[in-house]
Amino acid sequence: MLHLPDPLHPFAVHFPVVFLLTGCVLAALSLLWPHRMVLSLLVATLLLGSLGTLWAHRTGMEAAAEVRAVAAPVVPAVQEHKNVSTLMVWVAWLTSAAAVTALFGAKIPGVSLAARLLTVGAALLLLWTMQATLHSGSVLTHIHFFGPNAPKPPLGTEDVVKLRIE
Repeated sequence: MLHLPDPLHPFAVHFPVVFLLTGCVLAALSLLWPHRMVLSLLVATLLLGSLGTLWAHRTGMEAAAEVRAVAAPVVPAVQEHKNVSTLMVWVAWLTSAAAVTALFGAKIPGVSLAARLLTVGAALLLLWTMQATLHSGSVLTHIHFFGPNAPKPPLGTEDVVKLRIE
């Protein structure tokens, strides 16, 4: 029987990271060795990673929806984490689309090279968005102690506001 951890979000975020980082390495490798196997692995890892970003994003939104009130300084940090993670989801899918184009355009020399260069550029942007998402999530966890298992501030020590994510 499968037992998923509770909360699920910290578990879910690691799934796409592995695939997306592997995809970024394969994107760079595809410039040096544009073999069909490399391109196929590139597409597979990026698509799995992109699907994983949807799962991680959804579990994060669900976890945030369960939080009713937070200390006032936490709200902008939660919003920033949501914004950069949303950007990461979009960039992951953009990178996947470029990789799919590189795979299916492999027989056309100009298209293949252009698509592989676009994939590498998108992969660099993806790495930046992954780093920004990691950083903002770390700020929430380690500076603001935000999350389901975080210690709560003593009553009356901070201004508490209703958490609303836009």
